[in-house]
Amino acid sequence: MKQANSATRKKIVQQYYSKRAHDYDWQKARTWKNEKGFGTAVLNEIIGAVLWTETGLGLEVGIGSGRVSLPLVEETKLRIVGLDLSKEMLRLVKKKICHSEARVDLLLGDAEHLPFRNKTFNLLLCISTLHYFDSFHKPLMEFSRVLKTNGVFIYGDVTMHEMDTEEFINRLEKVLSPAHGRYHKPSEMKKILEEHGFQLTKTKTIPYRKRYASLVEDKGKYFRVKPWQVSEFIEKATKEGKALYEMNKDEMALFYSIICGTKIKDAERERCE
Repeated sequence: MKQANSATRKKIVQQYYSKRAHDYDWQKARTWKNEKGFGTAVLNEIIGAVLWTETGLGLEVGIGSGRVSLPLVEETKLRIVGLDLSKEMLRLVKKKICHSEARVDLLLGDAEHLPFRNKTFNLLLCISTLHYFDSFHKPLMEFSRVLKTNGVFIYGDVTMHEMDTEEFINRLEKVLSPAHGRYHKPSEMKKILEEHGFQLTKTKTIPYRKRYASLVEDKGKYFRVKPWQVSEFIEKATKEGKALYEMNKDEMALFYSIICGTKIKDAERERCE
């Protein structure tokens, strides 16, 4: 499948989520076997990292259907601004908060061009979003700009296995979706975040199982990918790749990493000095 360049990928992502929004929550609940749409271990890691900054203003870039921000406002006194590229995903969150006292404000926007003043937020979350970019430089510079010094930053996403020298998981994702940019290994992400002015406080990688049929249903079907195309790609995986991702005839292991840190410096300023 021909891959999109970064200039057109945002439109593909918008179109993808406009189609996916109607069953997004159901798909996530099925994957994580949890009605909140995330594994308990993942959600607990995120909430635990936020608890020491329980008040102030937070920003979630890529709020999706609110599966992170809504539990956060229940556990803390934070007010959250939820930004997303998709109107349809924002509508999902709006439906959930319209009859509640949830401290969540919603905004249509782009991670590379955040419409906020410098040092506005005490907390910034970016969960399951950065893999849509080939390069994380622009969004991370924006995150650093709008986050206060010593503000908390939390990254979460699927990551490659540390021993995956063949980038199997990236190649699989690009079979499934032209919207995909890049996954990184946890060690690579830690280095990237440190280079952008974040002091890391905790990293946790949590394995989970994903059925091949669910990969097609969640992603591939929106791009006319057939189950046999995914099966064929899986069958051609090397012995090493199959072992790393614990593949069997029906499913494989994926790895979700949470990396927490604080902003300690302005990365752009440091680069210019």
